[in-house]
This record gives sequence, structure tokens and C-alpha cells, in this order.
Amino acid sequence: MPVIYRPLKASEKRVTLLSGGGSGHEPAHAGYVGQGMLDAAVCGAIFASPNVIQIESGLRSIQSPPGSLVIVKNYTGDKLNFGLAVEKSRAKAGNTVKVLMVDDDVSVGRTKGRMVGRRGLAGTVLIHKIAGAAADSGASLDDVYEVVEYANSCLATIGVALNGCDVPGQQQHVDLTADEIELGMRIHNEPGSRKIKPQPGMKSLIDDMLAAILGTTDTERNYLPKSPVAHPSEVVLLVNNLGGLHGGRTAKEQIHDPASRVYAGTFLSALNGSGFSITLLSLPKDEPAAEKMANRILAYLDAPTSAVGWTPSLPAAGWSETAPKATVSKCVAEKVEINSIPCNERLLTSILTSIKVSLVRDEPHITAFDTLMGDGDCGTTLVAGITTITDAMSSIQADSLSHATVSISDLISKGMGGTSGALYAIFFTAFAAAVQSLNATAPVSFPNVADVASKALATLQHYTKADVGDRTMMDALIPFIHALSNGAKAGLPATEALEKARAAADEGSTATRNMVSVFGRSTYVGAGSEAEDETKGIPDPGAMGIVAIAQGILNAVQAAGRSERRSFMS
Repeated sequence: MPVIYRPLKASEKRVTLLSGGGSGHEPAHAGYVGQGMLDAAVCGAIFASPNVIQIESGLRSIQSPPGSLVIVKNYTGDKLNFGLAVEKSRAKAGNTVKVLMVDDDVSVGRTKGRMVGRRGLAGTVLIHKIAGAAADSGASLDDVYEVVEYANSCLATIGVALNGCDVPGQQQHVDLTADEIELGMRIHNEPGSRKIKPQPGMKSLIDDMLAAILGTTDTERNYLPKSPVAHPSEVVLLVNNLGGLHGGRTAKEQIHDPASRVYAGTFLSALNGSGFSITLLSLPKDEPAAEKMANRILAYLDAPTSAVGWTPSLPAAGWSETAPKATVSKCVAEKVEINSIPCNERLLTSILTSIKVSLVRDEPHITAFDTLMGDGDCGTTLVAGITTITDAMSSIQADSLSHATVSISDLISKGMGGTSGALYAIFFTAFAAAVQSLNATAPVSFPNVADVASKALATLQHYTKADVGDRTMMDALIPFIHALSNGAKAGLPATEALEKARAAADEGSTATRNMVSVFGRSTYVGAGSEAEDETKGIPDPGAMGIVAIAQGILNAVQAAGRSERRSFMS
């Protein structure tokens, strides 16, 4: 799938914007590439996140000295793939990039969505418009981010549908009767918050939708920081057609509350979805600073844009210069400059080989447990990832820790699928970036490696809310990194610190036997307690994989006989 971008003029020194996601939501996001909105959009397959290589290509195509802002709808695939691409961009080229996760959906309550958060819906388009105008005004990256972060906190969206959309090549799984309607159905046919039967009239339906956004008694969905019902506010209304319904104008006419700006049309569709959504951007103005921000955001919404997907837009005749045409690109050549951080080539090679031996040994046990609670591919995915790395050892610059870890993260992206592959790739990419920041002329010491690993963990935790106790690979990874860091700070030799860290990982993995999973698709669709009880007594396969990796590292360091703290990578 292509990357749609508009080239920067040589005279332009401004913040650039990139967004994207799965196809099937047109005009989002390619339709918003244009002057005053996005600089690039990356398109995946229907309802599927684009891959890391595509996103990296998009970032290279709009690289700008003032930096870039990446706007992502809060879905796991998008969050991980865009996040990994950003970390790679930072690690390889030192680019200044910030990420905003848009999460305006109010149909998922706080309890059910506490770990994965609210999803991104049509409010994303308002963020595109505000960010694009702010960047065109010459605002810094920090300033643009501050404005859209504030706007995002004031967004709320609720959808409704007569039925699900039709995905090419797939059977329709949403089956509403002719007199039913589903409140809260979202843009990938995910279930809504409730079904209503018989179908209500338009006024009654709109009242229910607005109640979900504006109601202050529902502690699960009272997301707006200050309700416009109780506080003076500038309110922006966006009525979005999901693709196959012509009720937008009727819905707009049923909303009698005064709005500062009203937009109606198809902004973010769901193929031929037979429904619409209502988005409110409620900007408080009860304090001078808040009123100033509200006026600024309204001005950004009113600013001209050449993006064909934005409705309404100002005629091109009113602009002082002709905007450049968007460009379609399948690839942008990569030029990478990486600071070389020397390391012990033999030890690094030995560690990778030892990890493979450990994973291959433990794979049958990991697979057996994963088959009981999942699709059985965790162990084989880990082995595929490490095999991809060891098979490419001749092409890895193993005498440079920075070059090697960048190569490893690339190989993980290609050799490991699924969520775990993205998480490992983010960790190693962040590890590579932290190594480069050392700017060392001598081989890094064990305390340096432990510190870099802690920084990589902190970066990974920016992209996943999984913590100790959530029954994931993080139950073993977090204790491993923490024990490693504590050992280094205490002055322990590398082997002794690694022994304690491996033991901490093993203890964390064993503890998952008595935990209930809180991540995955069940968070959204409301898995029953019976399904949760089926995991009782079974260790998390991802955590088991971390233990196997930790054991492999320990075996290699012990074999090398490197117990001197200062000589770990020398």
C-alpha cells in the first residue's frame, strides 16, 4: 500500500504531520493530505494497521528540522506499529518526533477500557485540522503538541448503526434485526454499548447519544473534563456519516444546543457502515487561559486547507499561492547515520547464539501452554525471531552495539509477527537509541548496559499499559530489568547481577499462574468469567519466553567468564 505525502518546499521550516491506519475509512487519512492539514498518510490494508516499513518511509518523506508529529487512533495495532516506527526514526536518524494517541470514543467505559483506553474515532479528523493549522502558523513541535493534546482531552464521540459494515471477503458477523439499532458500534464492527429495540425516533436517539457524551451521572463515561452544560464553553459539533447512511443532515437538525462550529459529512467512514457518529469538541472558557486556548483552536479550525477530504473547505481562489500536489510513493530511500559504540563482538555473538539455544529448548513447553490458552504460536514466533537474527549474523556489525541493536530491531520487525513482535522491536529500537546517546568512545560497561535497558523499558511502557500483575510478558521483563539495574547500582559483577535478574524473571513468570488476563480482544468484547478461569494455573507463555531469553544471556556471560563489572562488553 502507498504512502501519500506532499513534499516540503525548500523554504519551509515547519513542523510536519503524519497519520494513517487501515484502509476502509476514506476519506481518512489520505484525503487529509494537503496544505493546512497532514503532510503524509500511511495506508494499511482494509481495517489493518500499516506495517513499520511503510510508516518509516512516510516519516522519512516528511523529515523536517523542527520535528514531526504523528497522530494515531488508539488501537493496539496502530499504536504498536506507529510507535515502533517512531522509535526507529529516533534511533537511526535522531529525528525529533512526538506521538499523539487520539482516544475520543465514549462507548467503552472506564472499567472495561482501563488498560487499553478509549479508541480513536471521528474526532481524529478535528485533531488533523487543528494540528495542521498550528504547524502552518509556525508553532514549534512542543506548542503544536500542547494544543492538540488539550483538544484531544476535550473530545467525545459516540456512534450508532443499523447494522455492521460489509468487509470484502469476510462474512457479516453483526446481525441486528430490522427493528433494532446498536448504540456505540464502532468503525471495525466492534460491538456497541447496547442495542435498542424497537428503533427510537431520531430525536430520542440523539438525546441518548448526547447523554452518553454530556451526562455527568454516569461515572463510567463522564469523560469531558468540564461539561458544556455546566460551564461556559465553545462547542464544536461534527456529525460523521459512517459510509452508507444519509442521515447526517437530519441528525444535525435535531441538535438544538448552540454550537460554535458545525460540520456534517463523511469524515471517517467504515466502508458502507449504515450509521453515523456525533463528535463534540467542548472547549471551556470559564477562565482567561482556557478562553484564549478555545479561541486559538477555533481559529485553527477556520484556517484554509487544500485537503480534499475536509468539509467544508474554503475555495482555492481565496489563497495567495497554489498548494503543491500530493505525491504517491511506495518507498523513500533510507539514509542512516549511526554513532558507532564499540562492543565485544565475540560476546555479543555468543549471547545471541545462547538465546537461540535456550528458546529452541523451551519452545515445546511454551507452545504447549500457549495452545491451552491461545493460538499456540508464542514459542514458534520467538524461535522464528531469534533464528532470523542468528541467520543474519554475517551482515550484523557486531563490533558496534549501536549498529547491532538497530539491525536486531529491524530483523525482529521482519521475523516476528503479532503484538509480541512489535513489543520486542520497540524495546530493542529504544535500546539502540539509548546506546547512541552514550556517545562513548570506549566499550560500554555493564552498568551502562543496565541503564540503557532501563531506558528501553521506560520507552516500551509508553506504548503498553501492561504492568506486573496483568499476566503478560511484562510480568517477567519488568522484574528482570529492575533486578539487573539494582545489581549494577550495587556494584555486583555481571554474572551475579544476571543470576538475580533471571531469578526475578522466573519468579514473575511463575506468578502469572494465579493471574487473570486483562489484555487482548476480550477487554473490548467482554469475555466471560468462564474463559478467564480457564487460564488458572497456566503460566503466561510470553513471560516464559522472557525467562528463556534471560537464561540464554546468563549462560553466555558465564561461559565467557566475564565477572568483572567494567569488562562486560569490552
